[in-house]
Amino acid sequence: MSDSMSGTVFAVVVTYNPDDKLADRLQALREQVHGLLVVDNGSNNAEAVHSMALQAGCSVVLNLENLGIAEALNQGARAAIQFGAEWLATFDQDSQVAPEAIAQLLAASATLPQLDRVAILAMSHRDRGTGRDYHRAGEILKETEQWRSVRTTITSGSLVRVSVFPQVGFFDTRLFIDTVDLEFCLRCRSQGLMVMENRVVILAHSMGNSTTRVVFGFPLVLTGHSPLRRYYITRNQLEMCRRFAGADLRWALGAFWDLTSGSAITLLLETERRAKLYAMLSGLGDFMLRRFGRRTRPL
Repeated sequence: MSDSMSGTVFAVVVTYNPDDKLADRLQALREQVHGLLVVDNGSNNAEAVHSMALQAGCSVVLNLENLGIAEALNQGARAAIQFGAEWLATFDQDSQVAPEAIAQLLAASATLPQLDRVAILAMSHRDRGTGRDYHRAGEILKETEQWRSVRTTITSGSLVRVSVFPQVGFFDTRLFIDTVDLEFCLRCRSQGLMVMENRVVILAHSMGNSTTRVVFGFPLVLTGHSPLRRYYITRNQLEMCRRFAGADLRWALGAFWDLTSGSAITLLLETERRAKLYAMLSGLGDFMLRRFGRRTRPL
């Protein structure tokens, strides 16, 4: 880890059936942080995950079943609090962190005029499939050459100020997976805190199996999500629109448009259309019936 890094950074990586390159990615991250916890959510190859994590000098928690991304992140947050860290760095299992990325992110944050109000410092997220950064129209609130103030950012490549957890609470386990990170960002912002992305420090990332198809001259993004993921996306995105329409109507309208347009693209252009339609309707039904948590009934 670089001596130029200021502040104590504890990282968490959530795994679920990762590939055998995990050890290399963990090693690249471990060199940049003071501590690293791998939380495995019931992988079929849990023993291999345990071995790769120890090989990279990480601590490990092996959940016996999939407890969801929110609970796994909360396990990391509680460990960061116990560690006495200033920042919790959150990453997905396929995140390849560039050398010195975290040190660069923290060093650049010293130039922020209201750093004490910043809840989340994030890298820019560039999709491997499309080559584009993740931003919806209207997502960027303010932009300089080095920074963006944004409404939300994704989990991977983000540093959460540990002191905000007692203020805003932990990640919402009722969501299980999908929109967990967005909900936390919106909750932070509703309490006057800021979410900042650095435009220079970039994390290459994969959002599903995203590809771009041009239809009538318009580029359309196909995520390739499974029917089960479509269920969670539908249910949770609707819930986010309901919760935050009052606090940020612009975000809620944009999220609802993304959900409806993305669902239409899925049903018109992707495979397993019938199964995905049923999953979306099930997500709508459970949202209306206020059924959250892990989906235990088969789709």
